[in-house]
Amino acid sequence: MERKRTKEIAASAEVPGGTGRAEKTPKLRLAILFLTVFVDLVGFGIVLPLLPFYADRFGASGLQIGVLVFSYSAAQLLFAPIWGRLSDRYGRRPILIIGLIGSAISYVIFAYAGSILALLLSRIMAGVGGANIPVAQAYIADITPPEKRAGGMGLIGAAFGLGFIFGPAIGGLLAPIAPEAPGLAAAALCALNAGLAFFFLPESLSVAERGRRFVRRAVAAADAPPRLEQIRILLRDRAVVQILGLSFLFTAAFSSMHPVFPLFVDGRLGLGERGVGWLFTFLGTVSAIMQGGVVRALAPRIGELGLVRLCAIPFAAGLLLIGLAQNLAVILLGLTLLAVGFGGTLPSLVSLLSQAVPDDVQGGSLGIGQSVTAASRIFGPFLGGVMWDLAGPTSPFIAGSLLAGVAALGIFFSPPMKEKEVAMAGESGSIPADARTGD
Repeated sequence: MERKRTKEIAASAEVPGGTGRAEKTPKLRLAILFLTVFVDLVGFGIVLPLLPFYADRFGASGLQIGVLVFSYSAAQLLFAPIWGRLSDRYGRRPILIIGLIGSAISYVIFAYAGSILALLLSRIMAGVGGANIPVAQAYIADITPPEKRAGGMGLIGAAFGLGFIFGPAIGGLLAPIAPEAPGLAAAALCALNAGLAFFFLPESLSVAERGRRFVRRAVAAADAPPRLEQIRILLRDRAVVQILGLSFLFTAAFSSMHPVFPLFVDGRLGLGERGVGWLFTFLGTVSAIMQGGVVRALAPRIGELGLVRLCAIPFAAGLLLIGLAQNLAVILLGLTLLAVGFGGTLPSLVSLLSQAVPDDVQGGSLGIGQSVTAASRIFGPFLGGVMWDLAGPTSPFIAGSLLAGVAALGIFFSPPMKEKEVAMAGESGSIPADARTGD
């Protein structure tokens, strides 16, 4: 009876033409959203190469540096769904502005941090503020028709790539000027973008549309099986489990170097903060070229599974080379191989995951994939920091290489599915019908 009443309310709430989506897509809105994500990744990129140096000045161990690095991802993992639900209830604009202001405050704390605890607080706050990226994606979905949505979402991907390229370069250039300069620069960028959003970014969801979406969610929740049951059914599929396992291993391998790479390179080559910043910029540039050009050209020819196989060995070899390197040339070669491997494997695995499940559970399956990736970004830095403490500077890279090597063996000897089987699963539905919720 309650379910019937809820559906009647939903029907009465639907007003002709009342989608809440703007008829046009103002370029200014998309530009501000682009800046929101770009600024978040620039701030992340500014801090990432410098964080181990700052922590080392306070006598931090490898494990403590690992905790500092993964605290950002952990905060994002916890708060991304919270911000998403709040934006559905109160609107996208206020949540975006709150996130930017929180990020600005976090970078000020980072700039003047006088202890490891202060650094940890700044990274947690930055993760909470940066967890509003899905809100920016939801804003784009609100203001764009379906046929133009891919282009809008592409802006988010471009902002990710450019932010990670420019951030380390900015941090490396500013760090020698003054220790607080990188953090203050990141804070200023966030504050400026918050101001732009406050004055020029209108709300994308009307009050009426928020009410309709709330009712529709209630109807969907009443009709759908419990969330844990959906996850359980998805994870019964062998291909889904294998793809998620590969994603975890590759992402953990890549992120295991983040807490230790700056100190490792400085210890081996004496490059300092500026040199490390340029190395991260180089890594981001090669990875962006790989994802933006090479992957798009090769995937239609050899398939996603073939692309993962092609890039898995360079991935593992790159990490191993970095760990064994004694000069800059070998470091650059290792970074190139790592960027090629990372840029080719991760996007292909996301595509394989989307093909391995029916269309009506895409949202749920990709949500699980994002959670697995976030968990691997917690495990990877933790592993790198522990290995640094227990077995020395080379060990984190060897451990990461072994993780990538295990994933490479899996993709060669026990692939999740052949491309044809993946396509058939996506069409016919390898997941039982009772798991399909219409996400």
